[in-house]
Amino acid sequence: MGKWELTMEPVQEWGEEHEEGAVFGITLRREPVQQSADPTEAFVQYRTCKVRRLKAATLDKLVDHLLDPCCQEQDYGRILLSTYRTFTSSNILIEMLFQRDKLVSALDSTNYPNSSLWTVLQMWLEEYSDDFRDAPMHSSLRLMCLQLRGHAALFTLAKHYEILLKKFQGEDVVAGVPVEQEESALSKEASDFESDNLMDFMSFSVSDVAEQLTRMDADLFMEVVPFQCLGCVWSQRDKKENLSPTIWATITQFNAVTNRVITSLLRSSSSATQRARVIEKWVRIAQGCKELKNFSSLKAILSALQSNPIYRLRKTWAAVSREALSVFENLCETFPDENCVLTSREIFVDDGSQADMDNTTTKTSKRFPLTKQMSSAGGTVPYLGTYLTVLTMLDTALPDTVEGGLINFEKRRREYEILRQIRQLQASCSQYALPHHPQIAAWLQSQKLLSDQESYELSRQLETPHDTSPSNSGWSHRTLTKKLSSQVDDSCIIRVSVEFCNNGNMYKSILLTSQDKTAQVIQRALQKHNLEDVSEQDFTLVQVLTQGRELHIPEKANVYYAMSTSANYDFVLRRCSKGQRKQLIRSVSLSSGRATK
Repeated sequence: MGKWELTMEPVQEWGEEHEEGAVFGITLRREPVQQSADPTEAFVQYRTCKVRRLKAATLDKLVDHLLDPCCQEQDYGRILLSTYRTFTSSNILIEMLFQRDKLVSALDSTNYPNSSLWTVLQMWLEEYSDDFRDAPMHSSLRLMCLQLRGHAALFTLAKHYEILLKKFQGEDVVAGVPVEQEESALSKEASDFESDNLMDFMSFSVSDVAEQLTRMDADLFMEVVPFQCLGCVWSQRDKKENLSPTIWATITQFNAVTNRVITSLLRSSSSATQRARVIEKWVRIAQGCKELKNFSSLKAILSALQSNPIYRLRKTWAAVSREALSVFENLCETFPDENCVLTSREIFVDDGSQADMDNTTTKTSKRFPLTKQMSSAGGTVPYLGTYLTVLTMLDTALPDTVEGGLINFEKRRREYEILRQIRQLQASCSQYALPHHPQIAAWLQSQKLLSDQESYELSRQLETPHDTSPSNSGWSHRTLTKKLSSQVDDSCIIRVSVEFCNNGNMYKSILLTSQDKTAQVIQRALQKHNLEDVSEQDFTLVQVLTQGRELHIPEKANVYYAMSTSANYDFVLRRCSKGQRKQLIRSVSLSSGRATK
């Protein structure tokens, strides 16, 4: 019996229960019964508990479940408050919360602080107050205050929400002044540093540069609003309104660090030996960032050193010391594991079972050694790009609604797991206590961004193509030329627009796997653009290349292998006439020139 007890699964998926407007997943949990103090009893007794979780529902049912005192999901409220703006608005949710007559009337009892409504409103205020930041009117926050003032039992909460409103209004009034002053002061400091003078950079302490980068990255990361990381929010680049300013601030900082590394190597007339010393210093700084658990700048420095204008400088790399090359290769190889990233296989659990979710949570705790990282001194700044990619893949792989038009809450549950990790990492950043190095900060921000073309031209001036012939440096270009892309486990994210569509040149993100044929990709893209009523046979798939070129994908091709990997993963669905279609699908052709894979 002992063996049998050990091999029994503590969590088992039992099935589903359907109600009007809701689908519940049923899980059976085996829990040990409290044992008696009698030492002669050798048996372990278990009881089976039935646990319900909401998998899909209408908005009304989602709110009912939120306020249900018998709700068995401990994190349900946080999941909903983290993701509700993907399917409704703050104003609508506020109104629906106060439309529950039974709950509002229960507030008159002496037990109102323990009511479901009170708990939700307090959690919303304490953990998700950024939802109400909508300058200049802050309409959702005003509506909340108005609703709370309508119930005497909620006056205490009303005062806290009104304090939040005054805080936001005060920030709006003084928003531009300190920033302008700070930028002016920084510009003045930056003017003292000439881009062509490497003496300043070489005189900086490696630890000081790593500390300054970490301080800047941590400040930006702590300002990130987790909701803005969701794939359906941050990836909407084509919209005029910036829906995720905190995300783009982090991306801008990452690009600035990458550019600073590149320009420090290219904008000088130094010899290959001097440039090699600069590379060695950046490698030591990258190592310092790793020790401070700043994976954002670590990734930025590695990306810069692996960029085409830098890795083609073979004379320069030949002069880099073996010790520095060894450290660099080690950083490149260990970075994915050190960044603690969930793999796509662990996230894209398609059946949505609680057992699988529990297994995923177990794997998450093993792959995300957050407890270990946060228990040590200092914090952790992740490379946010990995989380954005995972959330974008989640958004593209899982539908927003399921059969019957019900909101797919399993999708939101998976997104919440990633957002929760981001929140935990943000909390860890408060443990940093790093000094400010104003001269280093000014030097880091004193460069103008170089385009890819400008960087490549400067690189060619330093070492002509003839100079970059194979050398005896012993350097493994396998590491240097490793392609950094959004591909994960034979899949990648592509962006598809529809030509002549009413929404303009709006791109939608699609998850592309190594098994997808052209017709499947076209069909998914049409669904994303809400064009289900048209046939995929009326369209052809075209990849947009550089210099006005295009790559036409054949009808029966495997898109993953047929597309050009040297270009951006941007595609267009183009409606074609019946006469043209047969000609287009025979072979891969270019409108001008030929694509290189």
